[in-house]
Amino acid sequence: MISAEPSSTCRSGGSSRHLKRASSISTIEAFQESVEHGEISLNDCPGKADAVVIGGGIVGTATAWNLAKRGKRVILYEKGSVAGEQSGRNWGSIRSQRRPPEELPLMLEGIRIWETLETQLEATLDWRQQGHMRFCYDRKLLEWAEEWIPVGRENGLDTRVLTPGECRKLLPHYSAKGLLGALYTSTDGCAEPQKVAPAFAQSARRLSAEIVEQCAVLEILTENGSASGVVTERGETRADVVICAGGAWTGRLLKQLGIRHPSLWIRGSAARTAPVGIDMRKLVTWGRCACRQRPDGSLTLAVAEHGCHDVMLDSLRYGASYMKLAWNNRNLLRFSLGRPFFDDLSGRFANIERADNRSLDPVPDRAALERAAKAYAIEYPSAKPLVLTRTWAGWIDYMPDALPVLGEAPGIPGLFIGAGFSGNGFGMGPVSGKVLADLICNGRSEHDLRALNPSRFN
Repeated sequence: MISAEPSSTCRSGGSSRHLKRASSISTIEAFQESVEHGEISLNDCPGKADAVVIGGGIVGTATAWNLAKRGKRVILYEKGSVAGEQSGRNWGSIRSQRRPPEELPLMLEGIRIWETLETQLEATLDWRQQGHMRFCYDRKLLEWAEEWIPVGRENGLDTRVLTPGECRKLLPHYSAKGLLGALYTSTDGCAEPQKVAPAFAQSARRLSAEIVEQCAVLEILTENGSASGVVTERGETRADVVICAGGAWTGRLLKQLGIRHPSLWIRGSAARTAPVGIDMRKLVTWGRCACRQRPDGSLTLAVAEHGCHDVMLDSLRYGASYMKLAWNNRNLLRFSLGRPFFDDLSGRFANIERADNRSLDPVPDRAALERAAKAYAIEYPSAKPLVLTRTWAGWIDYMPDALPVLGEAPGIPGLFIGAGFSGNGFGMGPVSGKVLADLICNGRSEHDLRALNPSRFN
């Protein structure tokens, strides 16, 4: 969503004829229809477990699955529905391209996990390893792409800058008008967000993990300074290990323990189209548009590298920590002072168990989606006029350094955190679940996690 790359000028043109219709629907209803939950447990609170996972997104469910594979008795609590928030609302990109050096080795292992994940989970995830192209229309962005290549290659990544002619060969329907080049990474891919976390949950359940939906964790318990369990709205569960993978809600839970987790919420918007009549072949991003093609020929269209920060109380608390990130992305991020701020002021988000907090459903940025649709129509003139059949949005938990928080909490043995993925959680979810399980079961990870340590903000 928001990246450290320099901003590029959005190409303009096209007309509204390319956007026939965009019906506004309730995304809660949409995801309830599309997410495949099966027979996920809704039992009362179990009293004891080896590990409790907070959060039914991709990081939480992947952690539960990895722990269950190792014979641990695991209970996962989700206040709403599995994949109901950002893990089911992103646009499905799984990329190692343009990752910072601190997380690139982790993501490369993540790609290897994705390559066999459908087999491991015995589920269809619509995984497609098509490769990712980032179009560059200005010299500054092209230079930035060229500078990143050594970072990728030092880690064994197949990545290079393509000429406009090479782009046209790979993408015969792409106009390439005004293109200077494209950063291309062949091993990147995509999957269907609404399928992945539920597949992890179902597979974990087959391994005897308990997945409890519609049950909010209200408090993380400690005893003698160590994690000892959780209090939910249905009662207590005791465990020597607690994993907080609560996404945008993580900071609110950790604050009770005196742990500083200065995440802010960035609203990302996306849409689904009708089939476009051409083969896109690759995952592509440029300017204000990003898209992947679904198996039925439709697109998931997103507002690439741009987001909206809905100002809330934490914006005032942590704003100083974000000055550098905000300045570097000043052309990619806009600020909105509206209903979310007044909801926060009234105490809505302090009560995690409220009905309207079960699955956060922010309003999509329709104007930005229309601009993305027009940008697509310019670059793919032979495609059918776009018909947007669904639009939705999700709040992403961002950190001041745009790096995830992954590891054991400072000063509280047994409490582990997997959150703050800053728009990259879907791709990194499977490997993050493995890393957390390694830390819990083995006391160490094969990866250097120092830059991701939760103590860096405390």
